[in-house]
Amino acid sequence: MSRVSLWLWLAVIVVRVGYALLATQIDPMLRADPLHGDAVVHDSMARRLAHTGEYRLEKGLMTAPAYIYAMAGVYALAGHAPIAVRLLNALLGLLTLWGLWRLAQQLAGARTANLALALGAFHPHLLMITGWLYTENLALPLTVWAVYGLYFGRGAGAAVGSGVLLGLLALTRANYLPFALLAAGWRLWRERAWRTPALMLAAAALTVAPYTAYISARYGAFIPIGLGGYVLLWANNPYADGGFDPMFLERELTLGGETKPIRAWLDAPDPVSRDRQAMRLAWQWVRENPWDWLRLLTRKVALTLSAFGLQNPDNRALARALRVADGVYWAFLVVAGYGLWRLRRTHAPFVGLGGLLIGWTLLTILLYAGGSRPLLPVQPILTLGAAVTLTARAQRESPTDCRTL
Repeated sequence: MSRVSLWLWLAVIVVRVGYALLATQIDPMLRADPLHGDAVVHDSMARRLAHTGEYRLEKGLMTAPAYIYAMAGVYALAGHAPIAVRLLNALLGLLTLWGLWRLAQQLAGARTANLALALGAFHPHLLMITGWLYTENLALPLTVWAVYGLYFGRGAGAAVGSGVLLGLLALTRANYLPFALLAAGWRLWRERAWRTPALMLAAAALTVAPYTAYISARYGAFIPIGLGGYVLLWANNPYADGGFDPMFLERELTLGGETKPIRAWLDAPDPVSRDRQAMRLAWQWVRENPWDWLRLLTRKVALTLSAFGLQNPDNRALARALRVADGVYWAFLVVAGYGLWRLRRTHAPFVGLGGLLIGWTLLTILLYAGGSRPLLPVQPILTLGAAVTLTARAQRESPTDCRTL
């Protein structure tokens, strides 16, 4: 490691740990309420797990367990101290940045790696999530290191390691379980051999199997980590604005010419049946209202392309600031996309793998809800692309030439 890299890393460590300690004073939303949104649910689940050993799902069959168990481990050691979880988030963030730095170093050289590290350290989304007790804190390093292992790993051991990481990613964000199949298909296309993709899939399956067996036995039905019917209906209905409506259950829904409260539509006696009801209702609404659904998709995309996921605030000064932030964010996305496009000249398979990850993430956003949070797992890949563009622009060289600097 060069002296520049060493000093940069020291600065990044100070910034990330310092932000974790001060997040509730810096982030205006955390200042108003240190625990809100999903953080309330995660905190409650982790506290109960730490103190009583009971794992109780508080948001239907929607929450994957890995981050909850990590939080519970912190609470078991430090008591109910959310700041300790934020310190854990900082360490997970540093692990993410290390994976980003290693990826950039291997793909495009030391200067690009250092720039990617600096961009990632101060990326608003990657930095601010540290203060929030959200599962993305664990999903980020798992995603980066799974991609690293998939691309640079060789042999059976690397295949098993990648599979374990993909399994843990699914246990953190259940919507990424199908990505293991996509990654296996990419590996099969790249190697033209079935052994390592099969090992990777087997490792991923064995990683998720214990929890899948437990939760399926508990509810008497096959549950692959979690179910998404309720979330699907929550994000696809006449009141949806691209995100999630907190008053959703209190609304009325008209389907098949019949109008009644949403709670009345979801009247099955058990959580699994209610989730299946919700999925049927969601697709029925889409079939009956295709044009409304298409307009909803545009709102999901608009929310995802908004720097901070806020649309049309009443405060004019805030609205102007958000427009500026959106412009900067759009420029970042363009630069990132161009960098990945340039990188295809020397690492086309990596760009293909990154494209699969980004494509799957965007598909889940269209199915469920938009915003900066659902896009978080791919932000390190986008940051890598931005660093490639900026380094090549500064040096007026291709990514291949940047490797020698």
